Amino acid sequence: MKFNAAQKKAVSMFDNPEFIANIKEEDPTMIKHLDILKKINENGYLTKNSQAGRKSNEYERAYVQGFMMKTCAIEFLKRMNIETDKNAIYVSINEKEPLFNIPLNIKKNNKWEVVTHMSTTIPLHIWNQERKYLNLDKDVVYIFCWDSKWNRNASSKKGLFTDVLEILKTLKMN
Repeated sequence: MKFNAAQKKAVSMFDNPEFIANIKEEDPTMIKHLDILKKINENGYLTKNSQAGRKSNEYERAYVQGFMMKTCAIEFLKRMNIETDKNAIYVSINEKEPLFNIPLNIKKNNKWEVVTHMSTTIPLHIWNQERKYLNLDKDVVYIFCWDSKWNRNASSKKGLFTDVLEILKTLKMN
């Protein structure tokens, strides 16, 4: 499937009652972020997973990950890493154990405990599964963005989702 077709399919999910019900069940705090995530998808970043940096009993870092056309990823990565205080990387494909993991949620129980993390690499078989699931062609890359600041609302004026969307709006995606 060409990227444009996959993009239309991804955007249409945000209007699907079953998709919204799944979000409510998994993390009801994400419902208020669906509008901006839909716009991110409309502007060429097909989101696969995200969290919004909510404040809770854990420290939470906002993040978003998903697919983007190779032709736009270089400029997107450059601008995210230079123009914002956020981080963005190309997630490489590798069969070896990842060398680096980015902490996403942590607890402080007399010491810092990582609850969840994101790897900087994807095993080839997972990459192929993800692309096949979305019927994406080979001109895509997997991009991971995260906030450098813990517990910052991703949809706020200085939030991750806001910065991602503002940069995407300025890029020619296709």
